[in-house]
Amino acid sequence: MIKKTIFTNWLLVFTSIIITIILLEVLVRLFGFTPWHFYQSDLNEPTINKYDSKVGWKPKEGVYIFPPKSDNAKDTTFTTLKDGSRFSGDSINVSKGDVVFIGGSITQGVAVDDKETFSFYLQNKLTDYKVKNYGVGGYGAYQSYLLLKDLLKNENNIKHIIYFFIEPHEIRNVGDASWLNILTRFSKRKHVNLPYAQLDKNDNLVEYLPIKYIELPFRKYSALITRVEKKIMRIKLYSKYKDEVKISQKIILKMKKISEKNGSKFLFINLYSDKDKLKSYVEFSKKNKVTFVDCEHPLIEGFRVQNDGHPNAKSHKLYSNCIYSKVFN
Repeated sequence: MIKKTIFTNWLLVFTSIIITIILLEVLVRLFGFTPWHFYQSDLNEPTINKYDSKVGWKPKEGVYIFPPKSDNAKDTTFTTLKDGSRFSGDSINVSKGDVVFIGGSITQGVAVDDKETFSFYLQNKLTDYKVKNYGVGGYGAYQSYLLLKDLLKNENNIKHIIYFFIEPHEIRNVGDASWLNILTRFSKRKHVNLPYAQLDKNDNLVEYLPIKYIELPFRKYSALITRVEKKIMRIKLYSKYKDEVKISQKIILKMKKISEKNGSKFLFINLYSDKDKLKSYVEFSKKNKVTFVDCEHPLIEGFRVQNDGHPNAKSHKLYSNCIYSKVFN
């Protein structure tokens, strides 16, 4: 009789738990949340990156052809050289040395042809320099800094190092949970490793190895589990998000320090940020003697790649004109 009572009680507890989970699942779905799913990428588009244990991912060497983004567009050629840089044309001579670009997808020239990037346009103007475009789609300042550290181990003829900033780089630098979620959902490898930085109690920059978005069982079938998963990541990474501006500025100063130690001139160029943020970075640059240039222009209709959102060839031409006139002319 006692055993039967114990069994009945456990059965009631188990049944109550199952019913509660089902009700919570229904409630979560009623609020519009869905189970985990990967975003559908165009299967015709090539995979241009490879895994890297330090920076998360790097471009892999090759010539890639991307299909048109719209009916009136054409295929685009995307060439990654052996050193991981985007093809930017050939220089006539390199008597003045190398100009190195670091940054994210706009710098790399995502969604435009090899001959439509601002690095290509600038190479045509800077005939005495070799322009090397090490921008990588999805990178922020921290990954750019890690890449730059590796570059400077083998490069000794760099005259200019230019970091191109957009405001979303800030959350990328601190391992923001939402950004890691987006990267993971778009990844063809089904996961992404993201390095990040944060501050310790003394406001010193602490660098962390790449992390992955957690993967709980049955997330593909349960909106509730997907929400729990996201909540865990937000709690885990919350402290990092609140210091994103200060962290980003400290990373920029690290870029400046290692550039000048290498005998290179470091520049910080804004391509996109709101007015208040722009003002804060102008003040930061003046205070810390960082050469700052603003080359932002509105990415309105006609200046973006259709069905993509990245700057088109017309925008890249404007960027190149701004960089040339404000930095090299």
